[in-house]
Amino acid sequence: MARVMIVENSEKPLSLAKKLLSEINHEIVFETDNGFEAVEKYNVVKPDLLLLDLILSKNDGLSVLKEIKKNNPESKIIIVTLLPDPKLLEDCIKFGAHTCLTIPFKMKDFVTLVAGIGNSTQEKSKTAPVIID
Repeated sequence: MARVMIVENSEKPLSLAKKLLSEINHEIVFETDNGFEAVEKYNVVKPDLLLLDLILSKNDGLSVLKEIKKNNPESKIIIVTLLPDPKLLEDCIKFGAHTCLTIPFKMKDFVTLVAGIGNSTQEKSKTAPVIID
């Protein structure tokens, strides 16, 4: 079981992520839609995995990713977003995201990816996949 932190500003993706995480017995240790709060709480809750949206109520996901990776280079972060901008998704990988999922995504892909990264101790691969449906 992995401990997961969710930073998401939209209710529908948040509800779906929570449901899918529950089905694979992952514990949600913190959730917010505020990027500044996410950075502040990351070191307190020390999740095994962070699910991060790019559009947030305060700050933005890319800035949150950079800040968390700067202080926690071993952190495991999956970007989950409605923004299918290839350049932005490439930047996320460049700054340390394990992978990016664009919404809508296949539930099977989400579960496989989260289960694999959340329970893994291995490092991020040099060329993480970007899954775009």
